[in-house]
Amino acid sequence: MILPKLDVRENSKVLLKVFGGLDRRSKISDTSLTDMTNMSCDAAPALTVRDGRKKIADIENASKICPPEYSDGDLTSFTGVAGGRFFYNGTQISGSLTSGRKSIADFNGKICIFPDKKYYCYLPDPTTGSIDDSLKSMEKTVSITSAKFYSSYDEVTGAYSAYIEANGGFDSVFTVGDSVIIDGCQTLHNNTKRIQSKRDFAADDDIVSVVIDKVSSGRIDLLLYNKKGGRETFSNCTESGTVTVKSAIPDMDNICVHNNRLWGTAVSGEYVYASKLGDCTNFNSFQGLGDDSWYSYVATGGEFTGICSYRTAVVAFKRGYIHHIYGDSPVNFSIPKQTFGGCIDGRSICEIGGVLYYLAHDGFRAYSGGEPYDISPQLKFNYVSCAAGTDGRHYYAAAKRNDGTCDVLVYSPDYDIWVREDDTPFCGFCTFNGSIYGIADGHMWKIGGGDEPFKWRFVSKRFTYDSIDYKGLSCIWLRLDLKNETKADVSVSYDGGDFVPCGKICGGKGFSVSRIPVRFKQCDSFRIMLSGEGGAVIHDIEITSHNGGRIYG
Repeated sequence: MILPKLDVRENSKVLLKVFGGLDRRSKISDTSLTDMTNMSCDAAPALTVRDGRKKIADIENASKICPPEYSDGDLTSFTGVAGGRFFYNGTQISGSLTSGRKSIADFNGKICIFPDKKYYCYLPDPTTGSIDDSLKSMEKTVSITSAKFYSSYDEVTGAYSAYIEANGGFDSVFTVGDSVIIDGCQTLHNNTKRIQSKRDFAADDDIVSVVIDKVSSGRIDLLLYNKKGGRETFSNCTESGTVTVKSAIPDMDNICVHNNRLWGTAVSGEYVYASKLGDCTNFNSFQGLGDDSWYSYVATGGEFTGICSYRTAVVAFKRGYIHHIYGDSPVNFSIPKQTFGGCIDGRSICEIGGVLYYLAHDGFRAYSGGEPYDISPQLKFNYVSCAAGTDGRHYYAAAKRNDGTCDVLVYSPDYDIWVREDDTPFCGFCTFNGSIYGIADGHMWKIGGGDEPFKWRFVSKRFTYDSIDYKGLSCIWLRLDLKNETKADVSVSYDGGDFVPCGKICGGKGFSVSRIPVRFKQCDSFRIMLSGEGGAVIHDIEITSHNGGRIYG
C-alpha cells in the first residue's frame, strides 16, 4: 500500500541575540523592539532592566539643578532654582528670582543666574573669611547729582585725563578695573553707547567703553575708549540732573563658561558676548588688550536657544542654526560660519566623547564640528522640548511631545541604540562625580543606585517572516539572568490583538534557559511581550513556529 506523500512544512526559528533597541517604524529588523518600559542599554548588546533611582531630597517647584562646588562622593542635597528661590546644598539663599526659565553657570566660585543677572558666591570672603548667604546683583550702580565731568588731552605728551566728581560714595561700590556705563547725561556725548541691538550704531567718536582707573569717595578717574579702541574725552560740563554710573551686564538668556570667561547670548538674538578674562561681571572693557571683553553681531534670524563650551571653542545655537565661535582672545575671536540644523531646547545639549547631542525640530542630532546628523529616525515622534544629562557614556533625555506626555529616553553612542525608561517629567539634570541627578515632580533623584520598585516590559516587532502564509507558534526559548525575587511573564499577541499570557518564569536559577510552550493558533503575524518586576538581563530569545497554508479570503 502506497500512502500519499504528506506536505510537511519545516519549522521556522528566529534567534534574537543582539538587541537593536527601540524602533517605532513600521518596518524594522528582527532584533529591534517596538515598545518598552524601564529597560536599559547598560548590558548591550544584551537587554537589561534599568537600575533603580534614589530619591535624594524633596524640593517643590524645582526648575533648574546645578552641581555645587566639587567634592568627593554623592550629592546629598539640592542646589539650583525652585519657584523663584535659589538653594545651595539644600539651604535657601536669601533673595528672590523672577519666574521663567534660567541659565546657570559656575564661574570660579560664583554661581551666575540669568536672565536675572544675579550670583551666589559659595567661597569665603578673603577679608572676613565668612560666606554671605544671599544673592547678589552682578550689576553695581551709583546715582549722582550735580556731577562734574572733566577731560583733557595733552597734545605734547599724548596724555589723556578724564574724571567725574560728585558726592557719590564711589569707593564703596566700584574698584579699579571695573567697566561702567554712564547714562542720564544731558550732554549726550558723555553717555556711554551701549550695544545690544543691531540698531545701536556707534559713531567713531562715541564713548563705548569706560574703565575705572582710580577711585575715591567723591571722584572716579576714567579711561574712555571709542569703538576702534582709541582714547576719547568727555565734553566738560556739570550735569544738573541725575546721572547713573553702572557696571552694566548685557541682557542675556543663555550662558556658559569657557576659558575663564563668561559667555552669553543676547535676549534679542543679535549678539554673542564674552566677559573680560577672569571677570564675569565685566562686559564693557575694550582697551585693545588680550583680556578685554568681546561681542559680535550675529546676522541669522530668531532667538538663541542655548550656548555651551565645546572643545576649544564656544557653540551658540538657534532653532535653525549653529554658530561656532573660534579663537582664544578678542584679537581673533570670530564666527566664520553658521551651520543649519539648530537646537530647539538648550537644556538638551550634552557632550559625550567629543560629540554634542541635542534636540532639533525634527529629532535628536549629533554635532562634531561639521554638519549635524540625525541619530533618532527610529523614535518616529518629533518632540517639542527636552532636558538631558549624561554619565559620560549615555545620553539621558526627558523629551516631551505636543500633548505634554514625556518619554525618558537613553541613547548609547557606542551601539547607536535607544531605550525607553518611563514617563517621569524630568525638567533638569546635572552630572556630579560621574553620576546623573535629575529633578521631577517635586523631588531630586539620583539616576541609578536606588531600590525603587517598578515594573518593566518590552515588545518585539510584528513577525510575519515576510511570508503571506499562515503561521503558528510552537514555543519560545529564553536565556535569562534573573535575580532571585524577579518574576517575569511571557505573552503573545496574534494579528494585532490583545496580549495573551502563555508562561511565567521565576528567578533564582541565575543564568539559565527556560522553555515556554505556546498553544497553537493560526495567524498571519504575532508579537512577543516579556514583562516583570525585579532585576533581569535578557541574553537570547529563540522563537520557534510552524508554517501553515496560504491565506485566502
